[in-house]
Amino acid sequence: MQIHETAFIVSTYRSYHEDVSKDAYAKLWNNPATDALIPDIIKSVSEHEAILHSLRNRFFYERMNSFFKENGGGTLINFGSGFSMYQFSFDNNVSTIEIDKKDIIDYKKEKIDHWTQEGKLPYRDIQYAAIDFNKNSVEEMVNSLRPIIKKEPTFILIEGVVFFLDRTTTNKLFNVFKELQKPNDLVGLVTYLPEVENTAVYKRLLHYFDSNNDTNDSFSHQTIPDSYFHKIDGYEVQERTDEFQLSKIYARQHIIKDKTEILNETSYMLRRT
Repeated sequence: MQIHETAFIVSTYRSYHEDVSKDAYAKLWNNPATDALIPDIIKSVSEHEAILHSLRNRFFYERMNSFFKENGGGTLINFGSGFSMYQFSFDNNVSTIEIDKKDIIDYKKEKIDHWTQEGKLPYRDIQYAAIDFNKNSVEEMVNSLRPIIKKEPTFILIEGVVFFLDRTTTNKLFNVFKELQKPNDLVGLVTYLPEVENTAVYKRLLHYFDSNNDTNDSFSHQTIPDSYFHKIDGYEVQERTDEFQLSKIYARQHIIKDKTEILNETSYMLRRT
């Protein structure tokens, strides 16, 4: 499995639970190859994966929607955007910058342009940036992104990415965020906390990736302690929640007895100080 395949898998998960994810456009990415992968993932890792990714999407959708409504628009800067479709659910006073590796960005732009022309998507102001977080420097990323930020304030989203990075790259990205943002701008981020490593479901996840990963598309297995987010220079923690808590709000009909039985990611809202 290559990392870009996870983008298709996550979008398909969101399409399974539109009422929870609030993503009416995720199904545009559905395809037979991904449909064939998912049953083995569910069997090998966890039956709860689709609802958890939908809950994560819902949390960030709600926070971004409130942020842009309160500020009369702004710019969503989506680091590791994959095939997320948030911008099409927001008003057209929100600009978007999609950032990912070149193959994903090229493919996504082509499909978005095509679907917009067909009338399947509303027109939105979207800029695309092909960046490799591991290879590009802070200066290179800032110089690429700063000129294409059209509206303020900014909301930076980094969702479903941190797991695949090492700590050095994560630190580098926060230096980029600090350069791009102004006071009261927000960062939304999701990660695994270290205690997840002790659960059977997390060990199954690692086994699945290690057994199916393409050797030419390596990634890290990173978890980050809560203390890390309280020490980031230039940011303060505004909110913290996890998918177990979110399930009690947005998916009460989906019974999860204990947080240790799921791949329980923790979501943070960080405010630029």
